[in-house]
Amino acid sequence: MADFRDRKKAMEDQYFQDAERTLKLKSRHDRLLAKWIAGLIGRDDVAGYADEITDARFKGGGDAGVLSKALADLQAAGHSISEQDVAAKMREFTVEAAEQL
Repeated sequence: MADFRDRKKAMEDQYFQDAERTLKLKSRHDRLLAKWIAGLIGRDDVAGYADEITDARFKGGGDAGVLSKALADLQAAGHSISEQDVAAKMREFTVEAAEQL
């Protein structure tokens, strides 16, 4: 019985470690994306803009919400960057964020 409890505890610990890693990865990704977009649209408050990106993730359905906000902000600033280009940049930032962990 002790073996079963030990395995259950190990699986629970692994689950929480994986969830924490995912959260850290998304957070780093969002900061990298915010820094890139803020530079393009002329926002000086990168940390504030990163908070807006994070809010879009939680309120708007994950990566789709972030992509939607990024596109809207870029278009509002007069940039004609395609959805595919922003999505590609987001993938680059995911890889970069994973390398930083």
